[in-house]
Amino acid sequence: MGVVISSTALSPADDTGSAIGYAARAGGDCLTRAGLTPADVDVLINVGVYRDSNVSEPSVAALVQKRIGIHPDYAHEPGGARTAFSFDLMNGACGVLNAVQTADALLATGSAERVLVVSADTHPSMDPARAGSPAFPYASAGAALLLQRGDDGLGFGRVHHRALPGPHGVNGYLPVAEAGPQGRSAIAVDRDADAPERMLDLAVDTALDCLAAEYGTDRAGVTPAAFDRTLLITSQPSPDFAASLAKRLGLPADAAVTVEGVRGDPHTSALAYGLRQAQDTGRLDGHDRVLFLAVGAGLTSAASLYRLRRTGEGTAAC
Repeated sequence: MGVVISSTALSPADDTGSAIGYAARAGGDCLTRAGLTPADVDVLINVGVYRDSNVSEPSVAALVQKRIGIHPDYAHEPGGARTAFSFDLMNGACGVLNAVQTADALLATGSAERVLVVSADTHPSMDPARAGSPAFPYASAGAALLLQRGDDGLGFGRVHHRALPGPHGVNGYLPVAEAGPQGRSAIAVDRDADAPERMLDLAVDTALDCLAAEYGTDRAGVTPAAFDRTLLITSQPSPDFAASLAKRLGLPADAAVTVEGVRGDPHTSALAYGLRQAQDTGRLDGHDRVLFLAVGAGLTSAASLYRLRRTGEGTAAC
């Protein structure tokens, strides 16, 4: 597709427990890292699912846009400043790769030059202590990616999708009758007993399908050698998911990135967290590609092979 990540940023949990705050802080830091200002953003896409006080209107993307200061009142800005658009795109852990697809269309047509993708989840009570618990397994955290057009042959390839028939596996909902007047701070998350194993099966199939398509072979041709110089960055529905997936694919455990320092499942921020931590620790060095792979409720999956640029002997960057 030729869409590249020009900047990344993370927003760990703080005392506010605010997903809007996490997304805005990550988005602002992402722009600062890129040497840009909020005025340089054309489109903002929010892929977070679990939000402050179960707010549904206005869109969280609009609230994040305002908090960052991305054209908050463009109709009255001097000099006829260009407009900016924002919207929510929710598909669980797969949402960030859906946002990449959307950004590709916007960037390819010239409708945008820069697309900022933000993600954040929190317990609707905004109590960080309730995140990453058995009742609510998702982390209170946020992240951001800045997307632009890149050189031919670099960046994201096609995003591949799969889905399993049958039950959702994981289902988050508001139990209105039980919550009563506390509905703005209540959430329920049900997980089928076999959901983790089904997610792992789906992830294996998706990884094989993605690489087979990228390399023009069938799945039988996707041996462990096909992952050579490829770093695997996945969603993290369980602490051992990345290592278990690597093992199922016949790879060493360190072939996949495990998110560190986050209490619970990073969910919609998992891929950005994995990438940022890989950048910070030098894990990208010695690799030519990153296989981004997410599995979420549905059960659905998304994967894309990202081609890195070389920055010097043995080093790599997005």
